[in-house]
Amino acid sequence: MRYLKGYSLLLVASLVACSKDSSTTTKVGNWIRRSEFEGVARSAAASFVIDNKAYVGTGYDGTNRLQDFWVFDVDLNQWTQKAAFPGVGRSGAVGMSMAGKGYIGTGYDGLNKLNDFYQYDPVANTWSRKADFGGSARYGAVAFALNDKGYIATGYDGNWLKDNWRYDPGANAWTQVQSLTSGKRQDGNAFVINNKAYVCMGTANGSYVSDFYAFDGATETWSTLRSIDNVTDQSFDDNYNFKGSGAASFAMRGLGYIVSGTKTGLSSAVWEYNPGTDLWVQKTDFEGAARNGATGFTVKDRGFVVLGTSSSQPFDNMFEFDPTAAYNQYD
Repeated sequence: MRYLKGYSLLLVASLVACSKDSSTTTKVGNWIRRSEFEGVARSAAASFVIDNKAYVGTGYDGTNRLQDFWVFDVDLNQWTQKAAFPGVGRSGAVGMSMAGKGYIGTGYDGLNKLNDFYQYDPVANTWSRKADFGGSARYGAVAFALNDKGYIATGYDGNWLKDNWRYDPGANAWTQVQSLTSGKRQDGNAFVINNKAYVCMGTANGSYVSDFYAFDGATETWSTLRSIDNVTDQSFDDNYNFKGSGAASFAMRGLGYIVSGTKTGLSSAVWEYNPGTDLWVQKTDFEGAARNGATGFTVKDRGFVVLGTSSSQPFDNMFEFDPTAAYNQYD
């Protein structure tokens, strides 16, 4: 599993090259460099957004699994350290926010898969432990919040998983709800648009997963969407080549985004999903070095990607994506 490996410095030089090549000028969108994450570089961090501020912490720096937590103020373009996560340091955890509180749970501490679950109060800057996750201890799951309820689905507990659990913060209780129809996976991605969570990407059985689902928060049911691979004889998916794992994801302006990650190798590709058409279009490549285990989030309908790692080098830089702007290599 990629997060469990030590880093080899020998590969750094060949993997940190900037990824905007000439082909990106034919695509739409622009990446703008923003304030670097102020903690140590890392991958596989967890995050949530409350009141237009993004909270990012935990993760793996190549040696240690981490507990520190930071908040990003988009208006100030500034990171500030907050109270440390109280659980054991971990990577591959998940985060979500509900009713003005943030939540972090599951993950991997280097020896054990985890199922503990914690709440963060941004006003008091304090953490409190909540009911352990109702499913098996795991890492590489996906999480999302709908109607002020939290959901953790998929992941890896020694087997690839497709179960789905709802957390009710008022009752501090977990309830198992409908599993994915199929599509067990770890290290997938989720983004939320209009009270639906979209889940794609990931690996299972030694292969990248190409199926794609939407979970409706009103009915708590899954629906199957078009595959993210070129599997039909129709033209719409002729260029679909982005199935993989360890990507960053976010949603803004009613559209979803998958950024970087590992395909046949590290990738800088950016794909935009339109739920109105159930179609993807490729956008301007990610401007930073291609990476795995980066964190994506949305603040004020603006999308950001921070952190991540090559196979040997953790990163701390951050970029914002404007999906409609003209490409500018100098910002």
